[in-house]
Amino acid sequence: MAPYGDDVNYGDYLMSQNYYLFTNMLSEEETRIVTSIIHHIERGGRRVGIQKIANENFVSSTFIINMCKRLGFDGYSELYYYLSQHVQRNNDSRGFDSLKKLVDNYDDSQVIQFCEYLNRFKEQKMFVDGKGFSDVVADYIAQRMAVCGFMVFNRVHFYDFMVFHENHLGPQTNIEPSIMIAISQSGETTPLINDVKTARQHGFKIVSFTRRGSSTLADISDLTFVIDEEKQSLVGDLPNHFFGHVILTFEELMGCYFRGEKL
Repeated sequence: MAPYGDDVNYGDYLMSQNYYLFTNMLSEEETRIVTSIIHHIERGGRRVGIQKIANENFVSSTFIINMCKRLGFDGYSELYYYLSQHVQRNNDSRGFDSLKKLVDNYDDSQVIQFCEYLNRFKEQKMFVDGKGFSDVVADYIAQRMAVCGFMVFNRVHFYDFMVFHENHLGPQTNIEPSIMIAISQSGETTPLINDVKTARQHGFKIVSFTRRGSSTLADISDLTFVIDEEKQSLVGDLPNHFFGHVILTFEELMGCYFRGEKL
């Protein structure tokens, strides 16, 4: 049941103004109750029960149930679920806002596509590739993904993972297609480009991070995130924020993925 009818999105109103300016709808006591529920949701963990909320705010569970019904909900569970959904959307919005500041060619569809790739291939072997300074970033990404439960490989040329069979069909592999994440500041690093081309030949989706949107890497990638865009980038540039910004971008992308998984 939607509170206050279909024309009023009460959840969005609660999420605005830092959750606190809803005195037109709630009494001071009711405001404390709703704020308490939201704080529990934001901290994560198991769903908090009505009795705990009642005890924290020195009211009875009946008081909370009556408040829920007055607001148009069937009961506490429906209010809790409704608030959870809108807290989630609010958190997603923050993540998207952060990405907009980090990614020069940002588009919402990029984030959605990245999350879809992770979800589609989460049971497959994945690869991260970077050379030179980018290898440090690749190592970070591989370790971060491994901690999050993905099977990720790094620091080895892609073809070293392949098992070839010489027959009339040409080179074959027992590695199922998934994702390769490639990092190159210039987008023209030859060993990395060769790995990416090999991966593409075997059906892998390529997600790249580069400073040059008009580069070989960007051209052969399925999804490209352009960070600190420069037409001509030099490794010796100081300060060089590219590598740090790639890590921050990846953290935000993973945050979007896992927030989506909880919905």
